[in-house]
Amino acid sequence: MIHSIKLILLASSALLVTACGSSSQEADSKPISSTESSVVETTVSVSFSFEEDEKELADLAKETDVQEGQSVLEALKDNYEVVEDGGLVSSIEGHEQVEKESKYWLYTVNDEQPTVGASDYVLEEGDEVKWSLNAY
Repeated sequence: MIHSIKLILLASSALLVTACGSSSQEADSKPISSTESSVVETTVSVSFSFEEDEKELADLAKETDVQEGQSVLEALKDNYEVVEDGGLVSSIEGHEQVEKESKYWLYTVNDEQPTVGASDYVLEEGDEVKWSLNAY
């Protein structure tokens, strides 16, 4: 009789383990879906031009695509070698301002002098940015 009870318990345990095991295997064999989020980066086309001492620096001029929401300064630094001094542009592609001559870099957008610094002016589609290194 004890032998029969052990046999029944053993068979029940085996059946229970097998049933749980197959359920687990089915769950494991189901494909796992993942949600991928893709960030679409929008760009805007802008143009850069430069002058020094009232003369155009044609070799530096370019039209380029920049990230939407990017500032004039960020776009400038992404496309040119720029040196800043105290938050102001002091050199672009080796063309340096000269304080003794009151010669500084200033910029305009669409032929208008912005009321904010280059790090705060957000570029828009078609903007024409002109950097001028002249005595003021």
